[in-house]
Formats: sequence, C-alpha cells, structure tokens
Amino acid sequence: MRTPARLVVVAALVALAGCGVSTGGPPEAIAPSDVPYGLLSPAPTTTAPSAVPPLGDRPRVYLVTPEEVLVPTGRDVAGGDLRERLDDLLAQLASGPTSGERDGELTTALAPGVRLAVTAVDGDTVTVDLAGPGDAPSGQQSRLAAAQIVLTATSLPEVRAVLLTGDGDPLEAPLPSGQLTTAPLEAADYDVLLVSPPS
Repeated sequence: MRTPARLVVVAALVALAGCGVSTGGPPEAIAPSDVPYGLLSPAPTTTAPSAVPPLGDRPRVYLVTPEEVLVPTGRDVAGGDLRERLDDLLAQLASGPTSGERDGELTTALAPGVRLAVTAVDGDTVTVDLAGPGDAPSGQQSRLAAAQIVLTATSLPEVRAVLLTGDGDPLEAPLPSGQLTTAPLEAADYDVLLVSPPS
C-alpha cells in the first residue's frame, strides 16, 4: 500500500506529464533565410583588458608602485638622434611621476633633484651619469632606482645596455640581489623587479 507522500509525488508526476511539450516527430531543418537575423553569426570574442595599456615601441619611463614593483608609462620624447631622445626621456624620469601618475600612487626611488645625463654612446651601450644634491638611495630603494634608469633607457630600441657613473666616476650599481657591479646593465638584469614580490 502506498503512503500518502508517495501518492502526492505520483500525482505531481502525472500532472507534469500532462503539461509536457509534444515532440511532434523527428527534428526538422530550418532554412537559413528563416533564422532570425544575427543568430547564425559567430559569437563575438572578447579579450580581458590588460592591467597595463599596450605601449608598442613608444618610449617609456618606469615608476614604482606601492608594492615596490616597477611599471612602464609611455612618454613622448623630442630630439633627432639617440642621445637627444635619451636625454629627454631620462629628464622626464628624473622629474618624477606626473600628477596623474601620482594620483595612481606611482612614485620614484630616485633622489629628489637628481640629474641624469647621457655622457657617451658606444654602439648599443650608453653611459648615464647621475649627479645632484642629496643622498643617494640605499637598500631596496637603490636597486629600484638603478632599475628605473636601466629599464627606461633600454625602452629605446637602439639601447641594449647602460653603464652608470656618478659625477663622472664609475658607479657600483646594485643588482636586485644586492650585489654591486660596474659592468654595463641590461633590462633582463632587473626583470625580477617587474613582478610582484611574494606575499
């Protein structure tokens, strides 16, 4: 004998079966002209927006985020030859972030009032001299500052490596590991500073 609960379930199933959609036989093909406009078009593909807008071959300066990661920001540079364009780009780096970039919490590790000047161009290696008042940054800030200069200079396609000097004398530049070197520096030396540090 069925329980009242089972009777309710059976009654509900019978009621639903009475409301079912008739199959009406095998499926039929619909002519493309009878399909509403746009349903046969492939679905549009969307790509997720990038966190950093694409910069292409545009010169850029590298600034520091609150997480102490370096990010590129595009710049327009003036000048005809490499030395003039690089001097302009480095002057923009030395002047620090724009007001809009500061609103985005971007900063610089370079000392206030620092002057960056191209003193030599030897093939694809350039010498950049640092001068100016104030103490040079130390610790992690010194690594970020060196990285900002190297990454900014090498954003110009003609520049592969950067040799740093301080007031005309060879400068021991810090690598991300903290090791000091007077050798020419390349963008790849500072790739690790473009990635968020582990939490």
